[in-house]
Amino acid sequence: MSNIYEALAQAQKERKTGPSMDPSPGGNRKEIPLGPKGGRATPNISIDAEMFTLYQHLDSLLPDFTQKSIQFIGCREGEGVSTIVREFARCAVSRFGKKVLIMDAAHHNPSQHIYFNIECNYGWKDALGRGEPLGKACYQAENVNLFLSPISSRPALTQPINDRSAATALFQELKALFDLILIDSSPVTTSPDTVDIARFADGIVMVLEAERTRWQMVENVKEKICRNGGNILGVVLNKRKYYIPETIYKKL
Repeated sequence: MSNIYEALAQAQKERKTGPSMDPSPGGNRKEIPLGPKGGRATPNISIDAEMFTLYQHLDSLLPDFTQKSIQFIGCREGEGVSTIVREFARCAVSRFGKKVLIMDAAHHNPSQHIYFNIECNYGWKDALGRGEPLGKACYQAENVNLFLSPISSRPALTQPINDRSAATALFQELKALFDLILIDSSPVTTSPDTVDIARFADGIVMVLEAERTRWQMVENVKEKICRNGGNILGVVLNKRKYYIPETIYKKL
């Protein structure tokens, strides 16, 4: 996977100094930080190091939550959300000793069970619909502390979450079982359910493919999330390309 350039440091700064204001009419909206101005990043940073830094930033942005639920959202297909969720989960388990659940909510194209080679015949929406314990829908993955919960045995037929109290209880139950819940979502442009889930997560991380995702689309998705009560923490620019040779980066 290409190097990931995280841009949450600016979000952390805004939490301390106050959010940036939107100068447009009817503004006072928090800006999505797309990277610090004048910032530098070298292309040889390992994925593990990037995930380590990302974890620290997210942890500092949610200081009041002992158990956390974080939703990763892309605007469109192919932005690398599922890959980032997996790498982030591995880092949280191996580097921080957390018990982590990957909650697959990508009903249009679920892929986490394929990657982990887990045969899933029962999912968290199945448990939610039947009122059964969610532990039944959690499958141990690579590590003793890494688990996967697929959306359903028939993901394409799942319905949006309409019962707010049931969804709130769902996340409360999961937090009693896991330190960290990572929600792998469908792109907003293909699934309205993604925005519906956002209101129940403690924080949202938007994943954008560098140099391809248009800012107009990002702004539109941001507005949808905010209108539905989502708490946007910041963005990750994925698949970032470096046009300057590494030797020059080292001199900067």
